[in-house]
Amino acid sequence: MESQLTRIKSGLKKNALLSQAVAGIKNRIKKKYHKHQGIILPPVEMRLMGKKLENDQYYLDTALQEGERFTNRLNVDINSEILEIGCSSGRSVIGLIQKAGKIKRYVGYDSRAQNVDWCKKYISGKYHWCEFRLIDLQHHLFNKSGKIKVDETFTLDVPDQSFDLIYLSSVLPNWTDHEIRIFAKDYFRILRHGGKLFVTNFIEENVPPVTSNPDGYGLTYKYPNSVFRFEKGYFLSLFTEAGFKFDEFEYRNEIDGQSSVYFSVD
Repeated sequence: MESQLTRIKSGLKKNALLSQAVAGIKNRIKKKYHKHQGIILPPVEMRLMGKKLENDQYYLDTALQEGERFTNRLNVDINSEILEIGCSSGRSVIGLIQKAGKIKRYVGYDSRAQNVDWCKKYISGKYHWCEFRLIDLQHHLFNKSGKIKVDETFTLDVPDQSFDLIYLSSVLPNWTDHEIRIFAKDYFRILRHGGKLFVTNFIEENVPPVTSNPDGYGLTYKYPNSVFRFEKGYFLSLFTEAGFKFDEFEYRNEIDGQSSVYFSVD
């Protein structure tokens, strides 16, 4: 009887080990991307800006809209050099590739290693003019142990006047006005004469200069100071004081009711 129990236990253990091995193999060979209309998209778990983006067609549509903005609104062409801050898992550059085909250079920064690794494998691997870099920015909520502090000494590892366009979609709402001033100063340093800056944020008129976790956008906040809303004139001043020229404003046309702002460098 004891021998039979031993054999049963041994068999169960072998089955469990086999199941683990099979699960491990399945996990290793599992596709880390979705292919939709012949275009490689990131897996659902890497699409962080809302449930709607889990749908492949919706995700692709929004990517193509980004691509159209690059080519139609920001005059991107084959000679352009673009720096994107907060490239996430590549939605903007996927749209750029579809609409522009090829440009001189694209560099995307992101603070999540898995985003950078995915983009290197599935985008840079094919489009060699695309480069992705990890940036370990310290943030009061999302990356408290980050090595790079956003203080008066902050600069990106990018030469002066080396890009034609700096692009930030749904990045700045998580940063304070003091931090945005620091970023704006560095962005002005990086852009060439005639260069452009595109940003989005929660912006309203006739409100206080800065409001933490604002109502009216259908957002759920887990922590204090998760998101900041800005009064329009005050927000624009954070960039014009750094030397930027304000060009255009589009109200609540972006994700979660953010607004678009276009700046340039004379």
